[in-house]
Amino acid sequence: MSIEPIYLLIALLPLIAYLLLLGMIRISGRVLVTTGGRDIAALGFSVAGLVAIGPGELFFPKAAAGVFGGWVWLALATFYGLIVSLLALTARPRLVVYGRTPEQMLTPLLEAALELDSEASCDRETLQVYLPNLRVHLRASGHQAIDTTSIESFEPIAAAAFWGKLLGHLRDKAATTTAAAPRRGGTMIAVALVMGTLVVWRAIAERQQVVEGFREWLWR
Repeated sequence: MSIEPIYLLIALLPLIAYLLLLGMIRISGRVLVTTGGRDIAALGFSVAGLVAIGPGELFFPKAAAGVFGGWVWLALATFYGLIVSLLALTARPRLVVYGRTPEQMLTPLLEAALELDSEASCDRETLQVYLPNLRVHLRASGHQAIDTTSIESFEPIAAAAFWGKLLGHLRDKAATTTAAAPRRGGTMIAVALVMGTLVVWRAIAERQQVVEGFREWLWR
């Protein structure tokens, strides 16, 4: 049994946009440094469509939809946004680097740490940086196969000022690094293009069903 084209559109479009963005960063050789909260927010956006046709359909408030119509989706979207925001705000502070492996980010991390603590040192075997004056241990971890690095601290540091300064210095230092050769990301882009082609083909071939399906899905 095939999936209706309207559900394919809703489920896959945010995911396709997310995969294309990460794939383009990787294949271009550029580096993107952001906070862990923003990374969670981006991931929440990428699966928003899947949530809409999954739990959103399963727990859809039909009684409220009968009163407020399509406006109920605004309330559901706001509720989902609040959940993602709560996860982002309560998650342990960290920095996320796209486009570089943990090994590549160790030197920029040390240089950024030296801006905060002139006595900072690093252990290249464990991919750790120590700031003695601040009593902070930083670790570069991640997945080398997808060129992603997570900068975390062993100590529970919640000070926004520390992470803000480290983010600014790390962006400056990481911008001067070179990407590993060969540049990767083609597979991620290929998967996104295949899914995008499928969605567009189904939408064009069954455009009348898409319009009717969207109207029925939105106004209940």
